[in-house]
Amino acid sequence: MPIKVATVRGYVLEELLARLLQDNGYRLLVAADQDREALKDSGRGLLVRGRGTTHQVDVLGELDLPLPFSLPMRLFVEAKYRNGRAGIEHTRNAYGTIRDVNEHYGTQTPGAYSIPMKRYQYQYALFSATGFTRPAQEYALAQQISLIDLSNPGFGALLTAADEVAIQLVDLAGRTGLASLPLNQVRHALRHALGTWPANVDDEDFPDLASRLHELRGPVGESNLPTPTFGLAVAHERAQAGLAVPQQRAEPGDEDDFPPMRELPTDQLSAIVARLGGVMLDNFILGFPSAPFVLVLLVDDPVAFAEYFDNPRNSEIRVYLEYPRNRRDNRPLSRDWEIVPVDEEAGFRLSFTLPAVLADWMRSGQVPTWSLREAKSTLLSTITIVRGGRVVRLLYQPHGG
Repeated sequence: MPIKVATVRGYVLEELLARLLQDNGYRLLVAADQDREALKDSGRGLLVRGRGTTHQVDVLGELDLPLPFSLPMRLFVEAKYRNGRAGIEHTRNAYGTIRDVNEHYGTQTPGAYSIPMKRYQYQYALFSATGFTRPAQEYALAQQISLIDLSNPGFGALLTAADEVAIQLVDLAGRTGLASLPLNQVRHALRHALGTWPANVDDEDFPDLASRLHELRGPVGESNLPTPTFGLAVAHERAQAGLAVPQQRAEPGDEDDFPPMRELPTDQLSAIVARLGGVMLDNFILGFPSAPFVLVLLVDDPVAFAEYFDNPRNSEIRVYLEYPRNRRDNRPLSRDWEIVPVDEEAGFRLSFTLPAVLADWMRSGQVPTWSLREAKSTLLSTITIVRGGRVVRLLYQPHGG
C-alpha cells in the first residue's frame, strides 16, 4: 500500500503544533523516562497507560506552570489534514482515550492502603485542516473534547509548510524504496528540527539526526539554511486532492545513492525537515477559557502583542469580545470572534473561531434564559494565556461597563 501524503502531512502538522504547545508554557513528553508510572515506550512512539489499556500518543504536553486548586494538566494533541471533514469516529476515539487515561493512576506506597502519589487531568485537543462534521462537533462538546478548525485562512502558511514537507518525505521514501514510512525516525527528526526534543532527554534511537540537524542550523542565532519559503510543486495537485504520491523506486544503477534500507537516509531527511526550524508561530497563541475547550488565538500584530504581554503590570487585561457580523468595513469575515483590549494603546487584536455548533447555539439564543452577552460572560468570561512563565488573564468586559 503506497504511503499517502494525506497521512504524512498530519504527522508533520502535529509536530508543528507541538512547537506551539512548547511556546505556550507546555513541557513536551517524548520518552517514558520522563514519567515511568504513566508512560511507556514502543517501536512506533510513546504510549500512555490507561485503566484498561495503553494508548498511542503523538503529541503530549504537560503545563509547566501549575494552576491553583487543579491537578497538573496534560494535553493530547491530534491533527487531521485530509480532504474531508473530521467525523464523529475521531471524537469518539478521543473521548475513549481520555476517559481511560484519566481513570488510571499510579501509587508509590506499599501495602493495602496505597496512596495515589501522582494524578493528572488529561485533556484532548483535536485539530482539523478541513473542519468537522456536525455530529463530531455535537459529540465533542458533550464530552468536553476541544475541536480546533484550521481551515481559517489565517492558518494557511502553517498548513502549506506541513503539506510540502510531507510531499518531500513521501517522495524520499519512494525513491529509497520503502513500502512504509519509518514514523519513529521521522518524528525524531522533526522534533530535533523544531527544537521540541527536550534537552534533558537522550535520543538513543537516532543520535545522528540531532548532530546533523545541529550542523545544518549552525550556532545559536545563525543558520546554514535559507529562510524557509514553502512553495514546492512536487506532486502538489495530487497531495491537495488527498491522493498518494506514486512510489518512485530506485532505478538500476542508483543503489549507491539510495541503498535498500528500513530507514530514510539521514542527510536527505535532515535537509528536508531542517527548513521547518524557521517557521514562525508567533502569530498563534493558545488560550484556555472558562469553558472546557482550548482556543487558538490569531494575533494581528505579534510585535505589539509581545510588548504589551511581556509587561509584568499586564497580568489581567480587560477586553471586549466582538462578533464581526456587525463590522461595516471591507475586511473578509474569515474569523468568528475578535478580542479587543479595552486599553486602546495596546495596539493588537486577537481572533478565534468556535466550533460552528457552539457558535450557532450562542448566537441563536437556544438557551432561553441567556442573551449573547450572558453566553460570553459565562463561557468566555476569562481566557488564560501562559507566556514567558507567567499567567495572563483576559477578562471579558461588556461594552459600556
